[in-house]
Amino acid sequence: MPTPAAVMKRRLRDLEARAAELHERIAVLQREADQVEAQVTRWRIGGEIFEEVEQELREGGAGDRADGAAGVPAAADAGEAAESSHGVPGAGSGSRYVPQWSEGADPARLPGLYSEIVSFVSSADGPVRVPDVVRALFGEGAGRSRQEGVRAQLKRLVERYWLVSEDGRSFTAGSR
Repeated sequence: MPTPAAVMKRRLRDLEARAAELHERIAVLQREADQVEAQVTRWRIGGEIFEEVEQELREGGAGDRADGAAGVPAAADAGEAAESSHGVPGAGSGSRYVPQWSEGADPARLPGLYSEIVSFVSSADGPVRVPDVVRALFGEGAGRSRQEGVRAQLKRLVERYWLVSEDGRSFTAGSR
């Protein structure tokens, strides 16, 4: 008859083996999920390119432009930005053309949520952080993924000189 210690050691070995097996399955599933995510990203990018080309064709710019930049909106067209395929600002997936800020550029003509973000930051009394913008646009229940999306949009607006950020965490409209 086995001793209680021997039974406990056997159960512990069995549980450790089961845990190792599950960790191995998790690693395999994670690799598979990463591959599928890469395909999803490719299809999203393809869809965005399709929407841009479709919008360009609807607007009558079906060929290469004189400046050699085929299908890329000119920075001078600061107000001209593509909407989503359904014409709903902010709908669809994120990456739309955000022009460089220029004198007289109208933030209301920025695509999707970009105009709302610039408007909110401009009307704030001081620097704002990502959670402030998310609460103002989506309410208290907005999740972490929403914050990361808004953070990316804020950084893009800083890159294009619509907003200013000294530390990458707080944002202001800046003095123009």
